[in-house]
Amino acid sequence: MLRFLPLKLGRLYRCLKLLFVIGLFVILLMNTHNLFASFQKNELTDRRFINLNKCPACFGTSWCRKFMNGQISFETWGRLRFLDVFNVKNVFFAQYGEPREGTRRIVLKRLGSNQELTDIDQKICKRATGRPRCDLIQAMYKTEFARLNGDVRLLTPDVVEGWSDLVHCPSQRLLDRIVRRYAETKDSGSFLLKNLKDTERMQLLMTLAFNPEPLVLQKKHCHISGVEGNEWLCTNS
Repeated sequence: MLRFLPLKLGRLYRCLKLLFVIGLFVILLMNTHNLFASFQKNELTDRRFINLNKCPACFGTSWCRKFMNGQISFETWGRLRFLDVFNVKNVFFAQYGEPREGTRRIVLKRLGSNQELTDIDQKICKRATGRPRCDLIQAMYKTEFARLNGDVRLLTPDVVEGWSDLVHCPSQRLLDRIVRRYAETKDSGSFLLKNLKDTERMQLLMTLAFNPEPLVLQKKHCHISGVEGNEWLCTNS
């Protein structure tokens, strides 16, 4: 009985492998039209795909024009959306082109998994309406992220203390530097919040609360090719 066990396991393994190959072939066959369409279409110019339609409930807009102008495009396999099921971390290889500098390879990363980004949307809605689903754009103006809109001069510790690990116990000096980095201005003095648009202030506070990663990269002078855009972080590969 025990002698036949390895043989049975070997057959079972081969059968499972065959079923997997057949299943993959069926998926490819069912998505043939989408497969060819994916290679022809640059989804990074789609407002909904890059979540530009959610702003100001987003992490920034500094690279949106580059996305919409088609300067950034996925590399070959990154164009195939049915492979996203294996890409839990939402990391993609892409090409970025500038007229004078030519094309270079970059890495795109959404600032969270699909579920994490959905959770952020739901948290914003709950803060604004008490419900998990809502109009995100309208909801942002009803949250604490809009409290600095208007003629507010500085981002102070009492506003954001405890929102995330980055601002667990913040000093005014730290917050001044975060705001300067966010505004991409000189590294001295206090950058007045009134020099930012209302939407930019909300995006800054939302980033501090939910995912300070892009702010940390800016604060540390990490070499990134374009800070953040919507839910994306862009780095050289």
